[in-house]
Amino acid sequence: MYTEWIKLGLSKGITDLEIYAVKNRSLKLSVYQNKLDQHVQSNVESVTIRGIYQNKLSTVRFENLSNANVGKMLDQLIENAKALTVVEPAIIYEGSPSYPEVHEDLFDFQAVPVIEKINLLKTLEQSILSCPDVSQVQTTMYQEVETKTALVNSKGLNLSRHQSYAYAYAIGVFKRGESDIQTAYDIKLAKKFSDFNPHEMAKTTIDLGVAKLGGKTIKTGSYPVVFNNEMFSDMLNVFSSIFSGEAAFRNMTPLKTKVGEKIFDAKVNLVNDPLHQDAFFKLPFDDEGVACQKRHVIKDGVFTGFNHNLKTAKIFNTAPTGNSFGSGIQMANFVLEPGNQGFDELIKDIEDGVLITDLVGLHAGVKTVSGEFSLQAAGQKIEHGKIAYPVKMIVVSGNFFEMMNHVVGIGSDLKFNLSGVASPAVHIESLMIGGE
Repeated sequence: MYTEWIKLGLSKGITDLEIYAVKNRSLKLSVYQNKLDQHVQSNVESVTIRGIYQNKLSTVRFENLSNANVGKMLDQLIENAKALTVVEPAIIYEGSPSYPEVHEDLFDFQAVPVIEKINLLKTLEQSILSCPDVSQVQTTMYQEVETKTALVNSKGLNLSRHQSYAYAYAIGVFKRGESDIQTAYDIKLAKKFSDFNPHEMAKTTIDLGVAKLGGKTIKTGSYPVVFNNEMFSDMLNVFSSIFSGEAAFRNMTPLKTKVGEKIFDAKVNLVNDPLHQDAFFKLPFDDEGVACQKRHVIKDGVFTGFNHNLKTAKIFNTAPTGNSFGSGIQMANFVLEPGNQGFDELIKDIEDGVLITDLVGLHAGVKTVSGEFSLQAAGQKIEHGKIAYPVKMIVVSGNFFEMMNHVVGIGSDLKFNLSGVASPAVHIESLMIGGE
């Protein structure tokens, strides 16, 4: 089918043409007070057509495109190209010399009866409610997704990838007294349905929620700070755009002139690793057909170079790195390489510090160009190398670039989040904590 579309486009005078098609099937279920609250099924096919007409690259995107409408879409692509006044590199990729192999056992979540998925949620909700500190469960959610991607172009490229996964979580409301109210949840992502254990999931959520109760504020000051693995992953995710060739082109990163220079502590190794063994999603190629590759963005504290799509690689006269995803340049699994310290060892020398387990306002409170951040936070007080008591109502402030130059230790507890970013816990020498 796509080959016929390409032939039609070429007959209309389009020089080169590419079809990027994504079939996405999803199921969303939610339970509230032991009753099914939401049941939504979705099947969507989106098609993006990229073509070069009169040396200008144009794009059209539609959902559920039928053969009968292809001609109109190609005509629209041509009209869009004629209207372009900003001329950017016009490239349809001929393909990489080779592509990594991805070996995944794809589980068919559709084969599991819906009633089993609903019962999973009901058991999860009731298990959390069994905790005396839980006043209610706000929502209990299950979602499964299957995605099939095809990339075909007039230069002979013909690639495909297939992913399936599901995730579930419940938001518990924890209450002690009239004023001490906290929420907690833990998202479990699964590659097969048997990976879900509602009792273990409930225990994790309860442990997280109970640990927040009885929180105190602390005096404003500079403290040694440890970010747990989830929170440091979130920090890395927010600042990942500074390593983009697009940001360099638009002068939206301070690293434009820093390639080859040491910018972080020598303990820091940041890797773009599309096939990481622990990653939820393994990516053999990006959305432009460039083979994904493992590469150090930061090696022993040294910035090795930007991530590029076809356009920015052409602008900077370098090779594309296989990081074109969605409408921009993104990491293909962004990993802070772990150290060999367990959590207890990581905090054992901290006499008076803070463990950060919650951050709020990660976009509004962050300036990626300057590196400045000021974020509402919560966590645990660290005293004499041990967790002492919960901390709430604090603000953690600092500068990302300075922080990454004052890394005392990196833990061994590497964990991926749903965005494909992975980090262990990280001990920072000091950050400003705003409290009472």
